Amino acid sequence: MSIGGPTQYLRTLIRLLLVPASVYLALFAALTYPLLERFSTHFFADTGDGLQNVWNLWWVNKAVTELHQSPLHTGYLHFPYGTSLLGHTLNPFNGLLAIPLLRFLTLVQTFNAIVVFSFVAGGVTAFLLCRHLTRSYPAALVGGAIFTFSNYHFAHAQGHLQLVSLEWIPLFLLGCFLILERPSVHLGIGTGLALLAVLMCDYYYFFYSLVAAALLFAWEAIRTRKPLFFAARPYRAPFAALVAISLGSTGPWVWSLLRLNASDPLVGGHPAAELSLDLPALIIPGGHWRFASLTRLYWSSLPGSIHESSVHVGLLVTGLMVYTLMRRRELGRSSLLFWWFVLLLFTLFALGPVLHVWGREITTPILPYSWLERLVPAMDISGVPVRMAVMVVLSAAVISSMGFKLLLSRPVRGRLVALLLLVGIGTEYLPAPMPTTEATVPPYIEALAGLPGADGVLDTVSGVGQMLYYQTVHQKPLALGYIARLPKSVADRDHGIYLFKERGDYARLASDYGIRYVITAADDEAPARVPSARLVYDDPRVRIYDLRP
Repeated sequence: MSIGGPTQYLRTLIRLLLVPASVYLALFAALTYPLLERFSTHFFADTGDGLQNVWNLWWVNKAVTELHQSPLHTGYLHFPYGTSLLGHTLNPFNGLLAIPLLRFLTLVQTFNAIVVFSFVAGGVTAFLLCRHLTRSYPAALVGGAIFTFSNYHFAHAQGHLQLVSLEWIPLFLLGCFLILERPSVHLGIGTGLALLAVLMCDYYYFFYSLVAAALLFAWEAIRTRKPLFFAARPYRAPFAALVAISLGSTGPWVWSLLRLNASDPLVGGHPAAELSLDLPALIIPGGHWRFASLTRLYWSSLPGSIHESSVHVGLLVTGLMVYTLMRRRELGRSSLLFWWFVLLLFTLFALGPVLHVWGREITTPILPYSWLERLVPAMDISGVPVRMAVMVVLSAAVISSMGFKLLLSRPVRGRLVALLLLVGIGTEYLPAPMPTTEATVPPYIEALAGLPGADGVLDTVSGVGQMLYYQTVHQKPLALGYIARLPKSVADRDHGIYLFKERGDYARLASDYGIRYVITAADDEAPARVPSARLVYDDPRVRIYDLRP
């Protein structure tokens, strides 16, 4: 190999990865200041789903490195029978990423590092996609920023680590574009692995990515008037590699999920009509905007939570996209119309089964989401159409990067407009402060950790997210447990625990379910009535009883 070879490779690495990563890291630090000052003391998440995702990282590490088992089933929740985690938002990609990090970082530092990584990597992969499509480095940097610092991304940083991890969607679609332009088996394999990474972060994103890829290949077939172009010699081997890798890696996973849902239906899905896109939400800043009080009249009227309804791409980005469409001839041959098609189609899907405008349902003919519900059997376990806005945001980022390319190609006036647009978009995209949860553990959990045995625990005091985080400290199996989708058989068994708990029949909980430790409020005297019960921890608020004879 010549000396110039590795030197050129290093320059490319710096230009395409290190520089944009540094830019997005600096922007993240500035947009969230002073968040990074709490990197070692607070989780960058709330106390609900956020702490659930902390548990996810801990569990994957424990299952793989200590128990030497698949993390897709756990006996540490819903004791004594355990539960499948196939329907849970486990995001095992992040769990596997956490394993080496936990060798030298604390759990709180590891979680926060993955959050920051997802924002930086989301910008980098969107930058790579935009750069390939525009051939403009500065315009691609803007496109990556629009995608990763979107209101949608920050809204889900409240606690949905699986949805924060959107970084592999642009990489997968970039692979699909590259296969069409310069097909090779290596690209087919790499694109298939990118799809696996998408699946290992989130099922929703996996489905959206498949739909977008299908649209791209159908678009190419229509454009070239060759319905079977993928069977032609240049494409045959790359497409075979893509299909083989995708089916071999994601196929068994998806099949297992569908089979589980068919034999033991997953409960915990969301009502699609309540978590659909409200049409003006794409333009009007939502509850996670820095100046959300200015638009409170709108977003406070929307159903569901602001974590789901905050999806705006903004007035300026919308205006830039319209400008780009009007000037599309100046782009020459480009994928602009394809991205507009993706944007409009996913907007229609995100509207859900019923059209919502300003918080009100509008009677319309059947919407496309209803077709998806009929075509895809597993749609009943999702129920959050508004999350399809992630593809709207990605499309807006790509189209906007094309618009910036047009502006930057003009004389001084065009560049001045581009600069003013950057300032305006930055203002529209300013996020509200991200939530943080202090990584503290109450004395009763420390006491529980010191008690003997790895026996079942019923915690009636802690919040559902806190309960999971506390398990990472005491490391004892928990009766019940908060996971995203629970098999019906497990939910039915849990009913008995809830019933005996409500009756205060802790003797049956001990005898029928093998629960040894019970954490109760100090004024709950029911456990003391169990003949074998011993009080092993007592403070003015919380007591722990050992029910073992």
